[in-house]
Amino acid sequence: MSEGQLLSIGFAMFAVLIGLEFAWSRMRADGGYGLSQVVANIGHGALFQVFDGFTKALLVVPFLVVASLTPATLPIDSPWTWLVGLIAYDFQSYWRHRHHHQVGVLWAIHAVHHAATEFNLAAALRQALFQNLVAWIWALPLALFLPLEVIVGLVVFDLLYQFLQHTRYVPKLGPLEWVFNTPSHHRVHHGTQPKYLDRNYGGIFIVWDRLFGTFQEEEEEPVVGLTTPFRQTNPLWDNLVFWRDLSRATALAPSWRHRLHVLFGPPIHAESLLSAARHAQPEVDSRTQKDVPAWPVRSGIAALTFAPVPWLLAGLAWVPPEELAARVALGLLILLLAVASASLLRLR
Repeated sequence: MSEGQLLSIGFAMFAVLIGLEFAWSRMRADGGYGLSQVVANIGHGALFQVFDGFTKALLVVPFLVVASLTPATLPIDSPWTWLVGLIAYDFQSYWRHRHHHQVGVLWAIHAVHHAATEFNLAAALRQALFQNLVAWIWALPLALFLPLEVIVGLVVFDLLYQFLQHTRYVPKLGPLEWVFNTPSHHRVHHGTQPKYLDRNYGGIFIVWDRLFGTFQEEEEEPVVGLTTPFRQTNPLWDNLVFWRDLSRATALAPSWRHRLHVLFGPPIHAESLLSAARHAQPEVDSRTQKDVPAWPVRSGIAALTFAPVPWLLAGLAWVPPEELAARVALGLLILLLAVASASLLRLR
């Protein structure tokens, strides 16, 4: 069974859990789920999986090259291999995640995941479209000592584990929080309060944050989203708008030295330039955006348009790689339906 097929089974579990959390939120009437954001978030996940399905082979090549140069790897049937692999994988995941918050061009890739203003399981599916094009760079050294099957297994496990961290309904978990990343820790990571910014990068373990000085305990409830205005539209444009902003900030930089700071320094360089440029025309802060009341007919059309997306996405993972025409046609249909439905339910 391929990685994509394993994930398609995982998505079925995701759909059930999202449905249960959605029902719980509605029963509590706590405003934890808005229709537009649910459609947009799941649409991001669908778009990511379609794109990933067509680029996976290119990403595997570097690992195959490194593995061919390695005289020996740890035995795949040893529990120690999986334990060492889990620790090593999470260590590189911490630094990859941290670098994506500290480098302008990497933040342009990752920021779309933080654009959701509701923290729920659906937001976990809001994956950055281009993230896997660079993520392999941090993970590549693992191929020096881990079998590729172990790496694939760890990738799937990491995705499943981190999906469960995106919820506001799980309280603090006591002593477990000293070692493991938990929903409480990850709520902090998505928070926009100054003390929460750029904290808690850990994926499975939180010990890396404690060791490297990036840990922050959850105190008051985090306000999630971005600190700069963001007008959410559809899954495709959401992944491009940050590149547009980065190019605008680069053009506004007064010198080549400042341009390099915009591209490879902390994202604050680009944000400062853009903030100064838009100062005369302030926009609505994304943290206060709510669903635009939609006409019942428009909401119904959007729901019907989006309904086939999860099922088509699950089916795409089972289409044989050699059936390229079918995969392309199905991928384009998923993209069209996800973008169209999100556009019908766009936010302010």
